[in-house]
Amino acid sequence: MDLPLISIVIPVYNGSNDLAEAIESALSQTYPNVEIVVVNDGSRDNGATAAVAKSYGDKIRYFEKENGGSSSAINYGISQMRGEWFSWLSHDDLYVPQKLQKEMEFLNALNLSDEELKTHMVFSASQLIDASGKIILNTSAKEAQAMWSTVEHIPGNEYLIAQPRKFNFHGCSCLIHRRVFEIAGVLDENLRILNDVEWWFRIYASGIRMHYVPEILVKGR
Repeated sequence: MDLPLISIVIPVYNGSNDLAEAIESALSQTYPNVEIVVVNDGSRDNGATAAVAKSYGDKIRYFEKENGGSSSAINYGISQMRGEWFSWLSHDDLYVPQKLQKEMEFLNALNLSDEELKTHMVFSASQLIDASGKIILNTSAKEAQAMWSTVEHIPGNEYLIAQPRKFNFHGCSCLIHRRVFEIAGVLDENLRILNDVEWWFRIYASGIRMHYVPEILVKGR
């Protein structure tokens, strides 16, 4: 069976301190069909961010653009991605090695048609870490299982709209089919703050069905 290509898009601005660790976590994915798209959003750090990215050579696809904010960087990555599925990774966050594999396994277990699957997406449990990588907020296995049971028994996305904090929603834990961008659009580049929040709410409201993978697959800084 052919495995669909997944594009990990990493937007970065002045991120030389953490970018390598993020890229390494993307390269370490156990899912075998991945491309890594790094978008340098006009960093002003005397080339430090560019040097980190370029050190990976053809292991990644690297792009530079004028600074336009995080929305424009993510949207640019989306426009350049070759994959069928999209996974966003902030330059200072980390994926666990099984992130994409676990999420694709979860989606495949839904037993949906190819067309139906394009309107379903997943997010997962996550940890919060500090600058040194120390865990400062965790999700227990019991909490994750309880969350999964709650999410799967609500017919729509009302839970995320009403209580996104309670449901531990982390954007970098998501796996999204590119069809979603045709349905709900991409990020609003006119918003400089809360831009991702507005995007997620737009996706929730567009009828895309969201599922929760009850495992810690992302470490957010």
